[in-house]
Amino acid sequence: MAAKPLTARQREFLEAFRHLASAQGRPPSVRDVAGHFRIQVSAAWRHLKVLAGRGYLESRNGFFALPGSSAVSIPILARVQAGLPQEALEAPEGWLACPSTLARGRNLFALRVRGNSMNGAAIIDDDLIVCEPVKTARDGEIIVAMLDGEATVKRLGRHSGAPALLPANPAFKPLPLRGDARIVARVVGVIRNLKR
Repeated sequence: MAAKPLTARQREFLEAFRHLASAQGRPPSVRDVAGHFRIQVSAAWRHLKVLAGRGYLESRNGFFALPGSSAVSIPILARVQAGLPQEALEAPEGWLACPSTLARGRNLFALRVRGNSMNGAAIIDDDLIVCEPVKTARDGEIIVAMLDGEATVKRLGRHSGAPALLPANPAFKPLPLRGDARIVARVVGVIRNLKR
């Protein structure tokens, strides 16, 4: 099916989308496009939805990509503390373009990291960690755990012979895994914005 011709404004949005995709190495989010044009996210979404409807973009669960892109969209659900446990703030930021090789059919989501207790594991403040929901994990895996209703990202292991959440920064102490603790996800990848 041939794509329908575009108006000048629609061509402007398509060219911006292509430019942002090339510059970022991934399809831009609706928020990226809105920021580029300095318009509301809802207005950018409407323009991208028209481009998808005309066959110039693909729409995948609220995420847009150039036709044939191998990226998979995953939701950015919350912020998680890499330090002392802190409540995971449900503050959806949108969708993240994730390489399909990483997703491999899994039900992934992303969390934005706050803190530096995992910097020795190459997870630093403001990184996005790509997570797979799980209820159990093996020692040595980096996980997201809930302690007293608060979330933290740490390595699962042992301290003084007892199960613990281990930081990757000597400035932080291990957190013992108590009976109320639960594992909610395994970290399978880290995505970092180098423009800080």
